[in-house]
Amino acid sequence: MSFFGKLAAATGIATALFATSAQAANLDVDVDVTIPDVLILYAYTDIDLDFAAGEFAALLDSNCTSEDCSSAITATESGSIASGAVDLGIESDLSATGTTANINIQNSWAVRALGYGTFNASVTDNGSESAVSNLVISPVSGTPSMTATAGDVSFDVDLTSNDLDDGLLEANYTITVTGS
Repeated sequence: MSFFGKLAAATGIATALFATSAQAANLDVDVDVTIPDVLILYAYTDIDLDFAAGEFAALLDSNCTSEDCSSAITATESGSIASGAVDLGIESDLSATGTTANINIQNSWAVRALGYGTFNASVTDNGSESAVSNLVISPVSGTPSMTATAGDVSFDVDLTSNDLDDGLLEANYTITVTGS
């Protein structure tokens, strides 16, 4: 038998085998996937902020741009002599635009969630030094998604506080985020 004859015979046998045994079975399958609610909070656990002296000098007097600043007082003052010393009545915060500085730490935390319609965020002071006040977090609520929503933490620093005497101020807080 020639090659082409053998090929034709093999093709015929294969066709007959498959044609006689070709049957189908169908089965409907339902798959239920339960995805749990997931809430992920990201935050820096240790933040060091270093400011140049001129940055804080400018908070006290907008004319100051360096650590050592000279601001002439041109207004006439009437002084009084008490205990042998001349007192012109200059207060320690005479040129201050304010006695507090607002620190805003942008993008210092984030939340990502799945399965929640909204999230609520809060911040709790964990024993910050007394110079720290008005601890605030933003945003306080939002619509979570798998794309992270970033947030800020801000607080005020009392520039007249004795806490600043050692050149170090500590703020210690806890961020809590809940989904609903």
